[in-house]
Amino acid sequence: MFKKLLFAASLLILAVPAWSQHLRRVLVEEFTNASCPPCAANNPAFNATLLTRDSIVTAIKYQTIWPGADPMNAQNRVDVADRVDYYAVNGVPNGIENGATDLGVPGGYTADQIDAAYNNLTPVTIALTHSLTADYDSVLITVAVTSDEALTGTLKLRVAVGEKTITFAAAPGTNGEKEFYDVMRKMLPNADGTATGNFTAGETKNYTFAWPVDYFYNLNQVEALAWLQNDDDKQVWQSAVSLPNTVVAGGSYAKVTLTTNAAYKLVCTNTLAPVFTLKNTGTVALTSANIRYKVDDEAYTAYEWTGSLNPNLSTAVTLPALTFPSVGGHSIKIQITSTNSGAQINLVDATGTIAANAMYELTAAPAGSGFESLDLPPAGWGLKNETNGWDVAYSTANPLGAFGTSNGSMACQFYNLTNGRTVELLLPKLDMTTLPSAQLTFDHAQAPYSDPSEGDRLRVDVSTDCGATWATLWDKSGANLNTAALTTAFYVPQVDEWVSNTVDLNAYAGQSNVLVRFRATSGYGNNLFVDNVLVQVLTGTHELTSLSQFTVQPNPAKTVSQVRFTLDAPESIQLLVYSVDGMIVQSNNMGDLSAGQHAAELDASRLPSGSYRVVLQGQKGSAQTQWMVVK
Repeated sequence: MFKKLLFAASLLILAVPAWSQHLRRVLVEEFTNASCPPCAANNPAFNATLLTRDSIVTAIKYQTIWPGADPMNAQNRVDVADRVDYYAVNGVPNGIENGATDLGVPGGYTADQIDAAYNNLTPVTIALTHSLTADYDSVLITVAVTSDEALTGTLKLRVAVGEKTITFAAAPGTNGEKEFYDVMRKMLPNADGTATGNFTAGETKNYTFAWPVDYFYNLNQVEALAWLQNDDDKQVWQSAVSLPNTVVAGGSYAKVTLTTNAAYKLVCTNTLAPVFTLKNTGTVALTSANIRYKVDDEAYTAYEWTGSLNPNLSTAVTLPALTFPSVGGHSIKIQITSTNSGAQINLVDATGTIAANAMYELTAAPAGSGFESLDLPPAGWGLKNETNGWDVAYSTANPLGAFGTSNGSMACQFYNLTNGRTVELLLPKLDMTTLPSAQLTFDHAQAPYSDPSEGDRLRVDVSTDCGATWATLWDKSGANLNTAALTTAFYVPQVDEWVSNTVDLNAYAGQSNVLVRFRATSGYGNNLFVDNVLVQVLTGTHELTSLSQFTVQPNPAKTVSQVRFTLDAPESIQLLVYSVDGMIVQSNNMGDLSAGQHAAELDASRLPSGSYRVVLQGQKGSAQTQWMVVK
């Protein structure tokens, strides 16, 4: 009997396909944050466990945007946010094993769990190498993925550049952590990865990637990571790591410093000569520095500084002028790659970023936005921002536009923005010379976190001298800004929690070069939403005294808007829409209406972009407002 059982067992062993004999290196992804107390409590044990299985684990850490400040997140916000969305992560710390196993809070993760996942055999192998270029300005990665069997699915090769160890002299966040391991610095080409297509049995697919090295604390800690993942079920078939392999001598010899004035520029021309402070942080005289700078995602421009700067001394450096590719908000990056003392190892200290708003073209009023695009800022608008500041709020499943009438709005995350921080959103520079009268209309929603008197604040300011001086025309904070009850959850407005606002701009009618900005200051309360921003001719109600409310939302619109109005007494109403040349393009005889609230739709789908006049015509007068269609 024993011999029969042994023979049967041997048959079972032989029946296992040869392709399944590869051990599966375990991909462990963690979402964490430098200001998260539970992260600080769980990470020591978690990191110690990973270290005991370092030879069979591919570890990668995503430093999230919440719950508080984290400089590593600020250096690469987009890739982290994409991975957060991919796994629908809603709290930190959180661990994921091989894409499909949620570890939850990972402090209790064990070596036995790693071993079990490692012994879950796979047909896939990955060969991964990385190197730095001779001048240390780029990392080059090669990946070869082989599957011993036919493999199908929505297969993606994901590749990341990581920093093996980051050690701070002082905690960069509020939870006391000073050491961080396997921090994701960049995903190549992005977090969505590279579609590989299906594999035939025995097929090998080869890939190469290159990335200009950026925001590293230590170039000697550069590592590369790769994994093959099926997006259908998120299962990771195999992973690999290429450990740090460079010995770049020295340290950081120069530092980029930007004063408050230099870190933000509002200019009304299409060029800017960036200015920064160069500091010698080495021990010998600084006589040369190789500098590169760029605007947005354009290619770097090289510049060589020469001079004589003794240790601990600084000097101002003015770079050659660059040209902005378009009107609106831009980011200028300045980086020192090497000096006469050698390569810059710490690129974080050697990098500075200038936020610039180039408002060099005029936009004819009426003008505004309903924020139905994911662009941040909207085309032609300006932005003075911080991580956790202004962002696009957009959802097709749960519309985030004002009063629930559209998908998008702008949100300022007071909930995640440091107390006292100020961020700005600027409309395009306006030409209002044709407006006989003018007003700004917008909708907003905001909730306090724990106390209605929290100091969250929103101002509307106007300038006619390119931001040299500003006049405040609208200013609300605390309870005066609140439109909803306090909540300790991440605030998202309900349909009835929006308020419409009107700001008198008559003093600027007939003028050109008018800048309007929304200036938000955090009192560390909850989120603020702004929508349907429009500068237009002053609404006239004429003799229609029975009308107490009259709005068009969203405004501007792409496809449809809703006219909403309230009558204090019965009235016979006809709704008319006029083009700029006085032609009626839409009409709706609404007939005899009772006192109360009423609504009607405006169809923008067949109208060209432009300004239209919406008129409510009654027996006792009329009311009108402007409606913008933007395609």
